[in-house]
Amino acid sequence: MNFISINDAIKKGQGSIAIRGWVYRERKSNKFAFIVLRDSTNIIQCVVEKDKVKPDVWEAAEKLSVESSCEVFGEIVRETRAP
Repeated sequence: MNFISINDAIKKGQGSIAIRGWVYRERKSNKFAFIVLRDSTNIIQCVVEKDKVKPDVWEAAEKLSVESSCEVFGEIVRETRAP
């Protein structure tokens, strides 16, 4: 899958995407990891659900910290409550 910019992912609005960037913020709980990812074009929130990913993906998400670089593969979902 080809990587696209975060701005292009936001414009796409739905479907499968592959993006990469740096962790801007992160919040984690026992079941979810909320990763705010940035690149040179924009920022986007990524949600990792422990029960929906392989154990190695969850472990990688738990290890992320601010300014970590990462690649994300998943489905983009527009959230109407987001600003």
